[in-house]
Amino acid sequence: MINIKRILVPTDFSEPGKTALIYAVAFADQFGAAVDLMHVIEPVPAGALMSYQPLEELKQSLRDDAKTQMEKLHAEWEDYAFPVNRIVAEGHPFVEIIRRAKDSDADLIVMGTHGRGAIAHMLLGSVAEKVVRKASCPVLTVRHPEHEFVHP
Repeated sequence: MINIKRILVPTDFSEPGKTALIYAVAFADQFGAAVDLMHVIEPVPAGALMSYQPLEELKQSLRDDAKTQMEKLHAEWEDYAFPVNRIVAEGHPFVEIIRRAKDSDADLIVMGTHGRGAIAHMLLGSVAEKVVRKASCPVLTVRHPEHEFVHP
């Protein structure tokens, strides 16, 4: 029997990420699982700073924005009776996602995928693909728009 106690939901606040959250909420509600809602702030390359804002101020601004976005997401489904942990990490997304899943003993990772074409995938890589390959637990990837499980 499948027993899901903790679900990790990495999000970049995109539509695929929001769609994945719908699935994660349904699983959490069904199994009474805790949800770890996670956003990873990627490192800012030193040469990419085009403003006069100091690096630490920029990082703090990104952290504050991520926390605000997570609060907005949580407000949409706060009526459910399962615990939610909001995590903002810094680093390379797939590394931080894998690390969090392992450290928290996640039973399932639910994440969105952008479904880019072959050339974009080759050039940019795929966080979801790297997570699927390296995760120690099952990973459910969700595309947007997803298949709706609605009977005619």
